[in-house]
Amino acid sequence: MSSPSPNPLDKSGKNPWIQLLALTAITIGGVFFFGQLLALGVGLLMSGKDLTGLISILVDPTAYPEQRLMFLLMQGMTSAGGFIIAPVLFYFTTVKGNFLHDFFSSKTGLLPTLTMTFAIVFSFMVINTVFIEWNANIQLPEALSGFERWAKDLEESMAAITEYLTTFDSPGYFIMAVIVVAMIPAIGEELLFRGLLQNILRRIAKNDHAAVWLAAFLFGAIHFQFYGMAPRILLGALFGYLYLWTGNLLIPVFAHFINNGVSLAALYIHQQGMTEIDVESTDALPLGYVLFFSVLFITTLFYFKKYLNEEGRRNERLVDRI
Repeated sequence: MSSPSPNPLDKSGKNPWIQLLALTAITIGGVFFFGQLLALGVGLLMSGKDLTGLISILVDPTAYPEQRLMFLLMQGMTSAGGFIIAPVLFYFTTVKGNFLHDFFSSKTGLLPTLTMTFAIVFSFMVINTVFIEWNANIQLPEALSGFERWAKDLEESMAAITEYLTTFDSPGYFIMAVIVVAMIPAIGEELLFRGLLQNILRRIAKNDHAAVWLAAFLFGAIHFQFYGMAPRILLGALFGYLYLWTGNLLIPVFAHFINNGVSLAALYIHQQGMTEIDVESTDALPLGYVLFFSVLFITTLFYFKKYLNEEGRRNERLVDRI
């Protein structure tokens, strides 16, 4: 088994509970201040409207298909404020270390690590369709009927916005969607949930596995989609272990980007009529596909851990010689 990576937040010396509260406060501020300020600027600039006119668009954006790019970029600015600017601000005001060294040091060959990561994530995307179907069809008891109606109404409204944003009417818009929906969340959410939150929880819980799964649960919950929460938690746990084992945040960032980017590319190809596979469907893929990619996932994960162990031992021998 590969050893867990060192915790870059240990050297801060600050109480982890205080760090958790500070991270929460800065993230909320990032979403509702930095993010909204950036989004407002983009909205006013791109819409050509005054503030009142912009608000009327935001009340029902799906009624303004000509403003789709503007709304997409506003979403991107909100995400950047909360998940990139805020975590970076937290790091440089509380940890004050070497950011690149703390989060992006690679102790293994980058190309083989990224190649195996791609195979692991792509395989898991196929496996995860089973959990997507199960989660989408959960029937809650009558006592929770009020919550069920609320959750389904929220799910439908978010699905409408997602469909609006992912209607690709040009290659240029598709590229912008990849940046906003795949690249920004991959960088920001992994920095926040894995680089910072998971490491703070490691300090609190004194248990790496508890930290990974708690961060994954919060990652799933923050999307406010009950009927898609389970597959997101599993995906978050996968990202968490990839980071825990490698100590290089680039690996879960790449994994997250692949997950979102492949989904967008498959949707774009479907909309062009080049495939009948609809990634927006909540149905699981055929059992044969799931079994094949389950074997590929387990096999690649085994060799991934084996490779990390061998590289770790090689690095230890090099250190001993110095």
